[in-house]
Amino acid sequence: MNLLMGAMASSAVGTAAELGIADALADGPATADELAKTVEADTDSLDSVLQALTALGVFTRDADGRYANSPMSEPLRSDHPDSVRHLATLLCGLYGQAATGGLTQAVRAGTSVMPCTFGVGLYEYLDSHPDTARIFDLAMQDWTRPIATLLADNLPLDDVHTVVDVGGGNGTLLQALLSAHPHLNGICADRPDTCDRAEHTLAESQQDDLARRLTFRPTDILQDVPTGGDLYLIKNVLHDWNTTTSVQILRNIRTAMTATPRTSAGAPPKLLIIDPLAEHDSGAAFRNVIKMVVGEPRTRSRSEADIRREATEAGFDVLSITPCPADLSVITCVPTS
Repeated sequence: MNLLMGAMASSAVGTAAELGIADALADGPATADELAKTVEADTDSLDSVLQALTALGVFTRDADGRYANSPMSEPLRSDHPDSVRHLATLLCGLYGQAATGGLTQAVRAGTSVMPCTFGVGLYEYLDSHPDTARIFDLAMQDWTRPIATLLADNLPLDDVHTVVDVGGGNGTLLQALLSAHPHLNGICADRPDTCDRAEHTLAESQQDDLARRLTFRPTDILQDVPTGGDLYLIKNVLHDWNTTTSVQILRNIRTAMTATPRTSAGAPPKLLIIDPLAEHDSGAAFRNVIKMVVGEPRTRSRSEADIRREATEAGFDVLSITPCPADLSVITCVPTS
């Protein structure tokens, strides 16, 4: 029965994340009535959701009816160093709605879920729903933050001048790299609306040095990729596309790389593909369902052999594959000579 009620539990978590309940409890316990006033919700309805989440261990509730954060809810706070608030809002909200409404039809037809539920694919949906697009940007930021810190601390970047992040969202990964390595410049290539929001947010942050070194480049990565980098990154992008499209994206990167050869020591630019691989992804089986929801038709988890084949077909040699935390792997490639 718990499994059958899973969609409702997920929706309750998403509601708490979207309303900011964990933020509202950051300063201490509060009753449902107090929380309802803070987050502008109906008291009785909110109390029902909070009781359900308390039963799941997400929040606690004392004898006086006051709710408080638990270790499980702390990452739903916006200021938590490993916050997943916006990721929870996206997964339990848009993605959950899509799956509930269209998964059966998609399974029967062998297509993606989003068009079955909403009539359009993910990115077309985001184009017409700017509030959801903003949540999507922030969710990708939540997802990127842990690996961004790891890469900033461990990548050998002394000989790199310009990093291009293909499908880099709001620049979370590049900002981590540029903050840790003041000699670097970065180009973040993504959809025009994503770049516009990210550029505005960075300007408002008054991080003038970072804003000077980080450029947002509106790009359709299915068509081309910015030149000018001696290190190219593509993180959590290829797994949303089937083999044909993935190879095309990699070819576009190779075209950009070969147009801007690395000057130091005459070495070619490098590409780092950062993506889940089946051998090192504890959630690979379930991740395939998520790919059905938001990915291109016939998109599935890739193995090491799969990514090697795609890289080779696109004109790359794979130098190494390194498993990382968060079920990701770093695949280091250079253009085939």
